[in-house]
Amino acid sequence: MNGDRRCREIRVPTQDRLAAVLLRGLAWLGVVITLAGCAQGGQLTPMGETLFGHRHTADVRVQAEALPYASLVARKESNRALLIMAHRTGAHGQDTFWQAGDRTTLHLRDGMPASTSGFDAVLLGRWHSSSEGQARYRVHAHWQDRDGQEWQDEALATVTCEPPAPVDMPLTRLTLERCLERLEWIGSNTTTRGKFWREPGTPWIWGGDMTLWPQGPRLQWQVARPWWSDAEETISDAGRTMPPDVGSLP
Repeated sequence: MNGDRRCREIRVPTQDRLAAVLLRGLAWLGVVITLAGCAQGGQLTPMGETLFGHRHTADVRVQAEALPYASLVARKESNRALLIMAHRTGAHGQDTFWQAGDRTTLHLRDGMPASTSGFDAVLLGRWHSSSEGQARYRVHAHWQDRDGQEWQDEALATVTCEPPAPVDMPLTRLTLERCLERLEWIGSNTTTRGKFWREPGTPWIWGGDMTLWPQGPRLQWQVARPWWSDAEETISDAGRTMPPDVGSLP
């Protein structure tokens, strides 16, 4: 990781330190959820089959359709899994925590990756700051590599969105905006590109495909069953970490 800044005095926002505590606490919550997946007589409920990776429900779309819970399909490091929402917190419920059967956890903030747990290399925090107009802002990343060493970097970000178009999701087909994000990482002198799909006229992110940090792993995710309600579209944008509006391609 030439050029990356080794962590010495990392000033991680308070909300991200609280999120780290929640990630550890979700390990215990995972035990409760697993127990809830067992029916009387030792048989597995649909949720239990998902959590235990039952051989008859290997198709994550089938798993998602069988469950009434908020869920998303994620792919990272060639692994694809259905994650169930285990917890929601923060202003307007902006922080959501998702777990797979092996207790691997993904934390989303406003629908975008904020931290991970359970991987060889983990994202300790990822947040936005210093919006510079409609489609320019800064992205900060704090991560731990496979050897346990912590790193951080900061990127100048630009994003543009294409006109809405139909997109196939795990359980439906929606008309969404595809937004393209370009990150110029300062410490590592590298560039990464990502994309996310947003419901037009709302803050809802339905999926994404992006590198979590410079030279890091790529994460892809799609919402299967959303966790928000139509009433929540009226929430204030004051606490959101993504720009409320981004530029559109002609």
